[in-house]
Amino acid sequence: MDVRDSVFQRDPFGPGSPVVKGLQVFEEHKNQTTEHWLTNWPIKECKNVRYKKTMLCSGTTIGTRAAMIKYLEVMYAEMQAWIKQKKCRFEIHGDDQSIHNHLFYSGQLPFATPIPNREGIVHTVGFEAAKLWNAKKKRLMKRQNMTERHAAQAPYDGASGERWLGEQFKLIDDEGYITDFDGSRSRVVHQFDRFGTPFQRWLQEHGFGSDPIPRAATRV
Repeated sequence: MDVRDSVFQRDPFGPGSPVVKGLQVFEEHKNQTTEHWLTNWPIKECKNVRYKKTMLCSGTTIGTRAAMIKYLEVMYAEMQAWIKQKKCRFEIHGDDQSIHNHLFYSGQLPFATPIPNREGIVHTVGFEAAKLWNAKKKRLMKRQNMTERHAAQAPYDGASGERWLGEQFKLIDDEGYITDFDGSRSRVVHQFDRFGTPFQRWLQEHGFGSDPIPRAATRV
């Protein structure tokens, strides 16, 4: 799991959590597809194939012990194959996303089940969050002549009280927690940083990322 941009709102494996069988790979937003350059270009260059499928996020993968070990074996072997071929070596961050999607869509992970976004343990918000974040900044910079810095720090439309994002976006509950399609709080939220300052501020105010256990006293 990508720990830098993931937050746990509920116990991923707590009461009511979906039963994990085999390997679970998580889809991103339905409009984010493998035609994105991060997967389309490297896979075409290396494997001479293109996929027009829902993007699977390599940053979050869940499975049983046996399934995870098998996944890591397959992933490692494919990475080694890419490293050995000059045409498959890319000076970019995130090419594991290309390999992850290629392995699944080429049928090399038959023990994996794709989980629709906002319907499983992980909710990947990056696509929607980035669109909202960028639209807010552009609108405020154009209409209110704000600097980019001030536009970034400004609240979203409809924000009020605990709601750091307007109700019209149908992404959070009245207390500010990000939700799944059924209205329940998402267990794991991935790519939360794409929402920018308003959500970062909410997280800080609610103690996310802080450790309540005091550090050991420093010896003099």
